[in-house]
Amino acid sequence: MAIDEERIAEFFDQYAAALREFDADATARLWGLPGMIITDEFAGALESRADMSAGLASSYAMYRMLGLESAVHEIRAVSALTDRLVTVRVRWSYLDADDEVIVTTDYEYLLRDDADGLHVYLAVGIDEAEALQRAARDRGVDLDLFG
Repeated sequence: MAIDEERIAEFFDQYAAALREFDADATARLWGLPGMIITDEFAGALESRADMSAGLASSYAMYRMLGLESAVHEIRAVSALTDRLVTVRVRWSYLDADDEVIVTTDYEYLLRDDADGLHVYLAVGIDEAEALQRAARDRGVDLDLFG
């Protein structure tokens, strides 16, 4: 039986909560291994939870400088590939302390239903780099400080 959308929504609720808390370890636990992130500019796979956590944590300084206080997801599309594999298009909105949108960005995820629950194995960043650059420009944040 395919993964139902309620479980997918609960999974991304957990993911959003970990992002809001800047909890890299909690976010890393939501990933399967190896986990791969790919964008137009970057492709990389991480083989361990420690590496995953460190990679996630490295982006938090930038998000804090942009004023991120909350992350909200909107599931845009779900496509079952098998009973245990699903692709999910998610629109993330990152909000500041006043609940104003800092940036909105889309990702496509490949999730697998493992024995211990859903995990991300692939995340495709569709427009995050451009969206973050616009947000940084609007907020006067120098992204060159982050490599």
